[in-house]
This record gives sequence, C-alpha cells and structure tokens, in this order.
Amino acid sequence: MVSLDEIRDLLVEACGSPEAGEPGVDLLERGLLDSLALITLLEGLEDRGIELIPTQLPRETFRTAESILQAARAAEM
Repeated sequence: MVSLDEIRDLLVEACGSPEAGEPGVDLLERGLLDSLALITLLEGLEDRGIELIPTQLPRETFRTAESILQAARAAEM
C-alpha cells in the first residue's frame, strides 16, 4: 500500500519543488502540478502498480497529496 510519504516524494520529484511535498499544499492553486508534472506523477504511481486515469477522475483528485493518496489507495483495491 502506497504511503503519504511516497506520494509526497513523487510530487516533489514530478513538480521539481519541495513545496509540492508540504502538508496541505494546494498543488493546482499554486500551479505546481502542471500537465508534465501530472504525467511524471502518474508514471511514478504506475511504477508502484497503481494506475490512475486522470480523465476518469475529478480535477479535485489532484489538488493535494492527501487527495492523491486517497485515489491511489482506492485504485490499489
């Protein structure tokens, strides 16, 4: 099962900013999670056996590390 720390690490790598891994950061509002960063994040999740299909999820899913974790855990089941 993926952890919040793993999601935060993936976000820091994908977004290229340590701010992306901070608790409660709104990735969309701050412009940290752009389309390229989203692809990088999704690839990192796929490497861990988790497939999220952004066109099948509300945009809000990608707002925070916590909301991404919730979607990732749902996809693991």
